[in-house]
Amino acid sequence: MTYFLEPDRATREAWVRLVSDYLNDYFDAAPGMDAYDGDADSGVLARLRRPPAETGRDLAEVLADIEAGSEGGILHPSGGHLSYIPNAGQFTAALGEFLAAGLNRYTGIAYCAPGLVAIEHSVVDWMTSLFGLGPDAAGVLLSGGSMANFTGVVTARSVKLGDDFTRGRIYLTAHTHHSVAKAARLAGFRADQIVKVAVDEDRHMDPEALREAIRADRAAGHDPFLVVASAGTTDTGAVDDLHAIADVAAEEGLWLHVDGAYGGFFILTDRGRSRLDGIQRADSLAVDPHKGMSLPFGSGAVLVRDESALVDAHLGRGAYLKAEDEYMGLRDIASLGPELSRPFRGMSVWLPLQLHGVAPFRDALDRSLDLAAYAYDRLKGIPGLEKVWRPDLSIVALRFADDEVGRKAMERVNSERKAHLSPTIVEGRFVLRIAVLNRRTTEEHIDHVVEVIAETLA
Repeated sequence: MTYFLEPDRATREAWVRLVSDYLNDYFDAAPGMDAYDGDADSGVLARLRRPPAETGRDLAEVLADIEAGSEGGILHPSGGHLSYIPNAGQFTAALGEFLAAGLNRYTGIAYCAPGLVAIEHSVVDWMTSLFGLGPDAAGVLLSGGSMANFTGVVTARSVKLGDDFTRGRIYLTAHTHHSVAKAARLAGFRADQIVKVAVDEDRHMDPEALREAIRADRAAGHDPFLVVASAGTTDTGAVDDLHAIADVAAEEGLWLHVDGAYGGFFILTDRGRSRLDGIQRADSLAVDPHKGMSLPFGSGAVLVRDESALVDAHLGRGAYLKAEDEYMGLRDIASLGPELSRPFRGMSVWLPLQLHGVAPFRDALDRSLDLAAYAYDRLKGIPGLEKVWRPDLSIVALRFADDEVGRKAMERVNSERKAHLSPTIVEGRFVLRIAVLNRRTTEEHIDHVVEVIAETLA
């Protein structure tokens, strides 16, 4: 069947009904999904890689391909998804993406779609207010934590070093997300310009070790300019002492960037706000709505205390563009980050917040904190576990007396498919993680994981 590029209203309505029914069935099934679906079918993969034909296909047939392509791998909507950083998804965000793609308005330059740019700025304004970054703060929605960390590094480089950054030094820890080191490399820094600071027993950056490293480097003729603190590491969920690191950064004249991609939105909760105290002192901050708010993958943000720092680092102009970078009081989004062509990300964040309000997101995050504490309490007394880290937020990390037994425990959990766990390596040792961030996770999921681990150790 061949369709032209302008389907009539009846065809559009029929297609929307088919897609809506498909997604409704998917969301209805989500609470009972296994967490892991095994390997994909190789025949299906080969079929999905076929090139498009000259003539169109029936949508029902195409949806059948999508259904087959959805089989295999980790099923993110499942409450048993406790690996990596979970994301349960949001139906309302899917509506937002549908609207944004359907409207297909360009939001990089404010005068092209001022109302939609205002929507996106409102989301960023809410975030900068949430983190207490002050009246001059700004930010930009990006594809995720990697681009947010990259933008933070480039902004810090611009402000602190200018064009000559060959002697610059960046400070982080072995547990800082690898995207930061990658960002530094992409920003032109050599490997020897990245300094790994010592951590304490619970994997928090040691502020005094940071101070000593900065002073030693400065004495050696280097230019210390950036320290990256973690507001929830991916490995163990550790939150650095943000006030202490901010003190060192202020005393030594360094830019403070905080990677809060995983943990930042816990600031919505009372416990999270207490644990993240000091984050308001950051010069720049990476957060991921697609983590803490379960919004679509591709929803990240960098926030800065001073809008002019972002603009100075990223403003670029082609002769075909308007000379100003503001319109009716709206800053051009393209002036705040690396992208000129970009999707309208604001709608998939703004619409869920408008339809649900903030409270349900807070409740879901509080529930994650409760379940992580529950998992820790159940695990800490099991013989054969050498170390169970008390969760700073919602990741519970555990180390086994025997690494091979730990690997066997993970394999047993994952093979049963009700839950899925992922590991990491900490100082050469196998560490298993229980990452709670899915609103569909229940005590039953935690109990199942703990019982399988205990049985493996018995």
